[in-house]
Amino acid sequence: MKTLVYGLGESGVAATRALLEAGEDVIAADANDGERLRATLSSLGVEGTLAAGPEVLDGVDRVVVSPGVRPSDPVLGAAEDHGIPTISEVALGLELLGPGVRVAAITGTNGKTTVADMLHRVLEAAAVPHAVAGNSWRALTGCLDEVGSAGLLVLEVSSFQLHYMTEPGFDVAALLNTRPDHMDWHASFDEYRRDKLRVFDGQGREDLALASAGDPVGREAVPGLSGRPLLIGEGDTGILDGALTLRGRPIVRADKLPFAGTHNYENALFAAAAAEWLGVEAEAIRDGILAYRLKPHRLEVVADNDGVVYVDDSKATNPAAVAAALGGLDRTVVLILGGSEKNTDFSEILPQLGKCRAVLCQGEAGPRLADFLEGRGYGDAVERLPDLGSAVSRASDVARAGDVVLLSPGCASFDQFAGYAERGEAFADLARALAGRQGVAGR
Repeated sequence: MKTLVYGLGESGVAATRALLEAGEDVIAADANDGERLRATLSSLGVEGTLAAGPEVLDGVDRVVVSPGVRPSDPVLGAAEDHGIPTISEVALGLELLGPGVRVAAITGTNGKTTVADMLHRVLEAAAVPHAVAGNSWRALTGCLDEVGSAGLLVLEVSSFQLHYMTEPGFDVAALLNTRPDHMDWHASFDEYRRDKLRVFDGQGREDLALASAGDPVGREAVPGLSGRPLLIGEGDTGILDGALTLRGRPIVRADKLPFAGTHNYENALFAAAAAEWLGVEAEAIRDGILAYRLKPHRLEVVADNDGVVYVDDSKATNPAAVAAALGGLDRTVVLILGGSEKNTDFSEILPQLGKCRAVLCQGEAGPRLADFLEGRGYGDAVERLPDLGSAVSRASDVARAGDVVLLSPGCASFDQFAGYAERGEAFADLARALAGRQGVAGR
């Protein structure tokens, strides 16, 4: 069988190498061309094509696609027309691993990296051998030996990866939430919803299916699931009497946790439920959650300038994440929105805007967001700024002591930065520079 690996980012490179190691016939291609891609192709030592079109499919039996390639891509469209199967890099990794590894798969519009990390920390606290891979971590096909040796995989899986996955049959499958996102990749929200729900496909009665009582998509799917369902936030699993409670058993009091926000408490319950199903004792679950610290760029305090707190939530790349961030703050907010355009609907943030002193719309999506908010009656609070630097500078003028300047952009970062992490670091640098200048002025 001849396999085409299409897309030569990290996932594509790892998939190509894994297929070569398995002794399979493989070729590689990418729709783009350039010096970096040429060097990558040369290092792989396989037949390859750059600036590839549908002709690259000649003689191919299947396609392994990288998550960044949209289904509307001409090569993928031609593969579908010709009946050539397409799978994701993660699906290839699971195929190469075989049935001997247990998998806890986590997806959702928001929070999947956090839940995967929380589960990882709990398993560490319990000294349970495991590996972590997927979406925000590392390509699964690049760590197959480690995963096989551990025998347990914590897998963060995106809608892009699930789109080309059939009946994965995960031992634990968690759908945290489903909100409109990545509408520039998916044909519709219905398609996005279907792809998220694929996380439950192929499960049996011995498997665990986790969903949120507050997520209509997950909640409505529960009656038709084959795995054993558990709704987080319903019945005896949720925040009860101030404690994170799992199946009626308190794990830890919320006020003892090193993180805040109801969405983070729910994330911790997802991780706890998965860990319990995997055999972790209650004490180790508690210890792992108590020791957990949020990853950077998720409601991270980066500066305090004369009583104005600057909070980096650059990882909030969709409106639902912005709404969650605003809902978790009890102070007046100067909100910085915008970035690269994903054409998403920001109606979800409207109920939270009453706590905003100003909404600074910046970047490529800034003008559209400003127009939208002005059309909904928030014109007095809205300002247009060309980029993040000017937005932070304006925020320092607008904010008052006791306020929070919140970078929760609701958009991707690619108009100005290579990724959300780079954007968050730039925001932190700008905020700290303001603190330094104000400190000099005050002396």
